[in-house]
Amino acid sequence: MTLTRMSSRARLAISGMAVAAALSACASAPLPEQQITLAKDAVNRAVAAEATQYAPLEMQSAQSKMLQMERVLGEKNFAQTRLLAEQIEADANLAERKSRALKWQKQLTDARSGIEVLKQEMLQDPVTGFNPPASAQ
Repeated sequence: MTLTRMSSRARLAISGMAVAAALSACASAPLPEQQITLAKDAVNRAVAAEATQYAPLEMQSAQSKMLQMERVLGEKNFAQTRLLAEQIEADANLAERKSRALKWQKQLTDARSGIEVLKQEMLQDPVTGFNPPASAQ
């Protein structure tokens, strides 16, 4: 019976050490280099897309989180760094897409205005020989 009790204690001790090792491995998260790089690249793309002008709130959020991430990184809190890097990437991607969409919308509006001006010029120019029916105007 002592052998069984000894074996049981040994298994319990080994299990306890395995759990402790697993927990300490989780506690010391590795430096999230890839997430940091992705976040910085996303912010750079957003800036290049003029998101500071067209999506200022989203850019401000990404940039303030970038400062916070650098502070947390200095504290070696890699789990929090990873979380902030992922949030920065999402905010910057949103800012970039919003900026591009607003710029495309402006270009579309400008193109439509240009088409209207050309239509009016064609209708008013007697040299073109284009005389639309009275009901078309």
